[in-house]
Amino acid sequence: MIPGSEVTLQDVGLNSTRTGLLEVLRRMGAEIETEMTQTIPEPMGTIRVRGAKLVGTGITHEEIPSLIDELPVLMVAMALAEGESLISGAAELRVKETDRIRSMVQNLKALGASIEELPDGSLIRGVEGFHGATVESFGDHRTAMSMAVASLATKGTITVNDTACIATSYPAFSEHFSGLLKS
Repeated sequence: MIPGSEVTLQDVGLNSTRTGLLEVLRRMGAEIETEMTQTIPEPMGTIRVRGAKLVGTGITHEEIPSLIDELPVLMVAMALAEGESLISGAAELRVKETDRIRSMVQNLKALGASIEELPDGSLIRGVEGFHGATVESFGDHRTAMSMAVASLATKGTITVNDTACIATSYPAFSEHFSGLLKS
C-alpha cells in the first residue's frame, strides 16, 4: 500500500487454504512474488512484496474462508486503494474477539477513511492517506496490529490503546514491526 516500498518475509506459511490475502492483494495491483522453500510438513516459503498504488476490489463469501483472519489488515489496504472495495459475506467477523467489522470501521473512520459498515462486511472508498488519531484495539489482536500497519500511511501519529492483546497471536510483533520501520 506504500508505493516504492519493498519487504521480504521468510518462513511464511503458504498453505493454499490460507493465502487468500495474497490473491486479493495481487488483484488490487500489488507486486507479490512467492517462492516455496518446503512442502512437508506444511508449505512454507518466502514472500517478496513491492509497494504499489492499489485499486479497489470486491470480496465475496466464497473467498472469506481463505482470508477471514486477514480481513482487518486488508481493510486498511482497501481504505488506501483507488476506487471502491466491497467486502460481503463476512458476518463471521462479528463474532471474533470483538466485532471486527465494527471495530475496523470505527478506527478507520477516526483516521479519515471513507468506510460504511454493512451487516456482513463494509463498503470502502479509497482515500489518499490517513491522519493521526487515537484508536482502540477493542481487546482484539488483529484490530491492534492492523492499526499499527495503518500508521505506515499516516500523516501524524496513531496511538492504539490496549495493545497487550497482540501477544495472543504474535508476541514478537512490536519487535518485528519496529525492525521493518528501520529498514
